[in-house]
Amino acid sequence: MTALKPLPRYYVLACQTIIKPITADVATRDQGRAVMRENLDAALLLMKRGLGNGLGDVKLVTFPEMFLTLAPVGWPRGVAGWLDVACTEVPGPDFEPLFQAARDHGVYIGANCYEYDPKWPMRYFNCSFLVNPKGEVVLKYRRLHSHISPSPHDFLDAYVQVEGWDALFPVADTPLGRIAMFPCMEISKPEVARMFAMKGAEVLLHPTGDSPDFPGWTACKLARAFENNCYVISTNCGGWVSKRGYLESTNAGGTKIIDYLGNVINEAKPSGESMKARGLIDIEQLRAHRHSKNSFNMIAQLRTELYTEYKRSFTPPNRFKDPMKDQDALRTLYAETMNRLTDDGLFPPPMME
Repeated sequence: MTALKPLPRYYVLACQTIIKPITADVATRDQGRAVMRENLDAALLLMKRGLGNGLGDVKLVTFPEMFLTLAPVGWPRGVAGWLDVACTEVPGPDFEPLFQAARDHGVYIGANCYEYDPKWPMRYFNCSFLVNPKGEVVLKYRRLHSHISPSPHDFLDAYVQVEGWDALFPVADTPLGRIAMFPCMEISKPEVARMFAMKGAEVLLHPTGDSPDFPGWTACKLARAFENNCYVISTNCGGWVSKRGYLESTNAGGTKIIDYLGNVINEAKPSGESMKARGLIDIEQLRAHRHSKNSFNMIAQLRTELYTEYKRSFTPPNRFKDPMKDQDALRTLYAETMNRLTDDGLFPPPMME
C-alpha cells in the first residue's frame, strides 16, 4: 500500500442524529425517498451547525448506522419490498446533497445506508461508505455479520469472483490516515477490526445503532481500539421517532471517540441530537506508537500462525446462492449452525428439565 502524506492531526465530528424510520406504513418508493431525504436534510443541518461553531479544524464528519431509514425489523414485505422502498445506490443521486456538503465544507464524511447494487439483483447490503472532499465515494464496506440483513458471505464465491477479496475488508489510504469502516454489532466480532488493522487501518469508523446500556457493547469499542492500536469513532443515533410520536431512546446516545490506547477522548452520553462528540486525531502520534517497543504496541506482537481453529467452519458460506426472500431464512441458518456445533461436541446443549 502506497502511503499518502497525512495531516499530522485534525478533528473529527461525530453527529448523533435523530432518525425517522421507514416503517410498514411506508408503502411506496416515493414515500420511502421522502423519509430518507427528511433524515438526510436533518443530518446535514446538524453537521453544518457543528462545523460552524469553530471548535477545532474538523476534517472528518461521521453519521450513525442506517441514518436514513433505521432497520427492517418487523418489516412485513420481505426483501423485495425493502429493496424498493428503503434501499439506494452508493454512489447515487439520493446522496448528491451529502456529496455537495463534503465539497462545500472540504471534509470527509462517513455514513451508512441500505444499498442496492444492480450487479446483485434481489440483494441488498448494509453499506458503510466514505466520501472525500471532492464528493467521491472512496470506500465501501458491506456488512458481513448480521442477524437481520444479507451478507456477501451468503454468496461468497460469486461475490469474490466479481468484486475481489479486497472488497471484503477495504481500507482507504487518505490524508487523514488509513481508514476502515464497519457498523453496529460487528464491533463485537474482534476478527473484523483485526482484519482491518492487519491491512494497515489506523482509524476505524463505527456507524452504529446500539444501546450504551449494555456494558459489554461499550467494552467492545474500547477493546477494539486498544488491541488494534486504532482510533475508533463510534457514532450512534440520538433516537428515533416512534409511530406514537415519541422519541425512542433505547438504542441511542453514547457516541464515542476513542484513541488508540482505549481512552475515551470525548462522547455524547445522553440520547438526543448532538454534535458534542468531537476529538483530536493525531496520526503521527499513533504511527510513533506503532514503531515503539512499548508493550502496548499490540499488532507487532501477533503470532498469527497459532490460530489454527479459524479454519473451522461455523456459519457456512454460500448458503444463499439464490437471494433469500426474508429474515426467517437467516434464523433457520443460525439454528442449523448451532445444532451442527452441538453435534460436533463443541457446544454442549443446556440442561433442560
